Amino acid sequence: MKPDDFDKELHGQAPLLGAIPKADPFVVEKDFFNRLPHEVQALATKPPKAAWPPWLKRAAVALPAMAVLLFALHTLRPATVPGDATPQSDDRILAVVADQLGTEEILDATEEADWPQFSTVTVQLTPEEAAAYVDQNQIDLNEYLY
Repeated sequence: MKPDDFDKELHGQAPLLGAIPKADPFVVEKDFFNRLPHEVQALATKPPKAAWPPWLKRAAVALPAMAVLLFALHTLRPATVPGDATPQSDDRILAVVADQLGTEEILDATEEADWPQFSTVTVQLTPEEAAAYVDQNQIDLNEYLY
């Protein structure tokens, strides 16, 4: 095979490989040996880079690890506190309606069969507690006595 045929075949099969120039790899640049000592001396007299303190290297590893740990603890914690009773959606709706309407309006709007069953509660107050309750709620006892 002739060298010209080889070059054409190489360009056809591997164009990037054929584009590499054919030059002697052992040729030295002009004035290379005159510049080399000066470049080496400039590199030797160059001040060394400041080393990072050891605590900064440890912090660079520890801070991201701490951030990942805190994120995991925050996302994996329970959504509600155990034993915390949350009202049902029906209770929430009734609470909103009760806030907007008075007791009489609610009882008028519902049938007697739908009324909740209330149990009686007996409260034993001392006379001092009863007097404090009457004073706090500004109850006129004359309405109840007469």
